[in-house]
Amino acid sequence: MAAPIDDPPPHSSALPTDPGTGHPPYGETRPGSPAAVDEVAPLPRAPGAWPLLGHAPALLRDPLKFLSSLPAHGDLVRITLGPVDAVVVCRLDLARQMIGDERVFDKEGALWRRVREVEGDGGLVCARRAEHRPLRRLAQPAFRRTRLPGYATIFGRYLAHVAGSWSDGQILDVPAAALRISCEAMTRTLFPASTSRGSLAEIRQALPAMVRGIFRRMITPPPLDRLPTPANRAYHRTERRLHDITTQAVRDYRRAGLDHGDMLSILLANNSLTPSGTGRPRTDRELGELVASLFLAGAETTSAALSWALHLLAEHPDVQDRVADESRRILRGRAATGEDLPQLRYASAVVSETLRLYPPAWLLTRHTTADTRLGGHHLAAGTTIIYSPYLIHRLPAHYPDPDTFRPERFLAPSGVPKPPSPKNFLAFGDGARRCIGDQFATIELILALATITGRWHLHPVPGRQVRPLARTALHPHHLSLRLSRRGQPPPARP
Repeated sequence: MAAPIDDPPPHSSALPTDPGTGHPPYGETRPGSPAAVDEVAPLPRAPGAWPLLGHAPALLRDPLKFLSSLPAHGDLVRITLGPVDAVVVCRLDLARQMIGDERVFDKEGALWRRVREVEGDGGLVCARRAEHRPLRRLAQPAFRRTRLPGYATIFGRYLAHVAGSWSDGQILDVPAAALRISCEAMTRTLFPASTSRGSLAEIRQALPAMVRGIFRRMITPPPLDRLPTPANRAYHRTERRLHDITTQAVRDYRRAGLDHGDMLSILLANNSLTPSGTGRPRTDRELGELVASLFLAGAETTSAALSWALHLLAEHPDVQDRVADESRRILRGRAATGEDLPQLRYASAVVSETLRLYPPAWLLTRHTTADTRLGGHHLAAGTTIIYSPYLIHRLPAHYPDPDTFRPERFLAPSGVPKPPSPKNFLAFGDGARRCIGDQFATIELILALATITGRWHLHPVPGRQVRPLARTALHPHHLSLRLSRRGQPPPARP
């Protein structure tokens, strides 16, 4: 696993130029400089747009099929999502070049404004470049490498409890179970001393409707938000409740004045050292927005990845048995701890391959802050750019036989896990915007797979057709698995 970024370096203002053209490389343009004249044909537009809604129906109906169709039309392809005209990047090098220049490709525009309606301006995930660095420095100490073993032990105890509560022959609603696991993992590490456990359970139950609403708001016209539909009412009610709960948790912690050794205690301790853009420590409400963004991002993306991993193991019983054998040999039925992670090698490879095939952050956007060039095309300031880790991870040039589930891709010949290369693996992003919780989520997933498969066989339920469901994260829809109990752990080696 890659080391967390404790303090991302600032982006250099000195941009090199291509000696052949004199332009900054891979689409970088100095703000204020005149854009070059487009020297190639206009960008192609994807077919099949609907009036008013554009390509949103195709993206909602079958997101993976729609995305997979775009490279046939070009390296950069125009699409329309409701009121937003956007350009989809269909080439790895162009996607990496765009991610690497956050000065020109920032989290601005209509799509991110819609996300900020939920997270608030204090959220880390949707923060603009100017706001991101101080927020990152505030939150980073909670994700340092030295704290991960402690989080792993918390995960391990809870996962052992959950797996032990299931019964032989049970039909498991996988997305619901995965969401409960990821929500509990976040609350037990983020603010376990909060007095709002009942309120957090309320949020967990309402979270699916909320995240579904976030994605629909990103790709549909704003006036539709104001329609008094049951979905809109449930969304707004849950959004307000989440922010009330996280703000109250901050107030409770501040009033108690105790260091609980959890993430919220670390955020409060670091708050006075890392002032907001106003030059003062953040208010309870602003810290609550940061906590809400960490909770939402962690719960939603990790539950999606865990759901897909369990689905893939059920569809590949030989892989599942290998993960189970490794788990039973190492854990021997006990709860996992941070010390077990280096030995759970095959489970680690399964997690990497799952994230390659089904990256939770499957569709991401940027907004050009200046006229620029990308892939030989002129892009005007204010252009919305979309890139998809799902699409990039399935390009055969980077992963042979890309649609095949093969965890061995991420194992060295010696059997040691081979971390995904940042050159062609974008599940956690890259650079200064790389996911702050990458290792946190990876550890949770490894321990979940080891704990669950060590106790249970996972079997597909006949007649259930699993398909991807488009949300802010990509979930498997209609996924249920039947559980059957595995035998006792193997005897200890002499």
